This record gives sequence, C-alpha cells and structure tokens, in this order.
Amino acid sequence: MILIQKQNLLKIISYLFTKLAGAGFTLFLFFTYLFLASGFDKYKFVESISSWNIWIIIFGYGVICSMMIDFLQWKIPRINNRIKVLLYIVAGYSFFLIMGINVFAFIAGTIGALCSLLFYFGTYLSDRSKGTKFAFAILVPLFFIILLNVDFTEKVKWNEVRDDSSYTASFEYFNGKHEIPIKVQANQTAIISIEFINQNGGGHGYHVLNEKDKLVGMTEVQEGTMKVNAEDTGVYRVVVKGDDIRGRFTVTWKIDKTH
Repeated sequence: MILIQKQNLLKIISYLFTKLAGAGFTLFLFFTYLFLASGFDKYKFVESISSWNIWIIIFGYGVICSMMIDFLQWKIPRINNRIKVLLYIVAGYSFFLIMGINVFAFIAGTIGALCSLLFYFGTYLSDRSKGTKFAFAILVPLFFIILLNVDFTEKVKWNEVRDDSSYTASFEYFNGKHEIPIKVQANQTAIISIEFINQNGGGHGYHVLNEKDKLVGMTEVQEGTMKVNAEDTGVYRVVVKGDDIRGRFTVTWKIDKTH
C-alpha cells in the first residue's frame, strides 16, 4: 500500500514537472525572441522580461489550461491529439479575446496561440527526456530569475557632481539607469526638475520609485518639472534612464512644507 502511494506521488510530481517544463520551454523561446528583438542589448532585454505578467500568464494561465485540457481528454475519450492541439490554440486566443474583440486582441491572441502550441510541444519533449524536463522546469526559469537581479547598465566616462539639492552627470555613453536618492518626510512635497542635454539623439526618460520599488505618481508643474507628494517618510529615488545616449543631465529638487 505504501509502495503504491509512493508511486502515485511520483507520478503526480512527474506530471507537474512536465507542465512546468512546458512553461519553461515557452519562456525560453519567447525570451530568446525578445533578446534578438532588443538587438542583443542586455539591459533592454532584462527590462522586457521583468514584467511579472509574462511569468504569470505562462506559468499560471498556461499550466492551468494545459491541465484542464488533459482533464477533458481523460473525461472525453473522443478528444484525440488533433482536437487537443485545437484546444491549446483556443486557450491561447481566449485569454486576450475575453478582454474584447478588436485588432489588438486578435494579434495578441495569435501570439498567445503560438505560445500555447510551444507549451504543448515543450510538454511533449519533456515527456521523452528526464534531462529536458529538469532543464526547462528548473534551470531555465532559475537562469532568467538570476538575470533579473543583474544590472546591465553601461556607462562610459561618467562624471558626476552632487550637492544637497542637485545632481549632475556627464557621459560619453549611457545605456541603462541611474538612481538618485532623495529623502522626503511624510506629507511633504518634492519639486523635481530635470534637464537633459542630448548630444547624439539617444533616448532618455525618468520616473520616481518609493522604498517598495513602486512607481510614485507625479504631477507636472511645468515642462521638465514634476511634483511628488510623499505619503510616507522615506528615500524616494529618481530613476534616470538612457538609451544609447551621449550628453549630460541635471536633476534639481526642492522639498516643500506639508501639502
């Protein structure tokens, strides 16, 4: 009896690993495409895979749909592999079409259907190789999670000057992000201005994060000047982003009394 229970447990674990491997296989191919689309830019690539929505869709929605399709096939013997493939395609479209039928949903659904087929093929491969199953279920997701914690920002000839209310940096090349911490008390308002001198046409932008790494809402005071109302006391970070840019920028700030 104990032996039978152990065998059943091992079957369940193997089944779950097969689904995780299907998700990992999909993740690997999708992220490989994103890496190629970024022009092998490691910073842009890591930024693009940092959205947890991608992970939730593939490992959450994908795994659940795959298990439901298996359940239907078990309950309805007439469902052969061809019909199973169609069910995967339907699952891929459904996630996006349920939000509304339009051109964007159809395009996104087509991508979703393709990813669903990759998921199915990934489970097929993992069922035939324990090494493949382990690699895509564990090693591949772990590798990308490690990448998410690596900052691939590139700076060349970076020179900076900071005082109590301003920060200036000049550089020959900047691709990535740079954070400028500002201490703000609860109910105070930070008036933040940024001036960017772009010498080569590269891209740039900025936003503000709180200590929980969440975006902080900003109100435009005038062009290049934003207002941030601090709900809690803490260090707020002005995150300046550069995209293959040469030049310099200056960030200035003023802390107003309670708002």
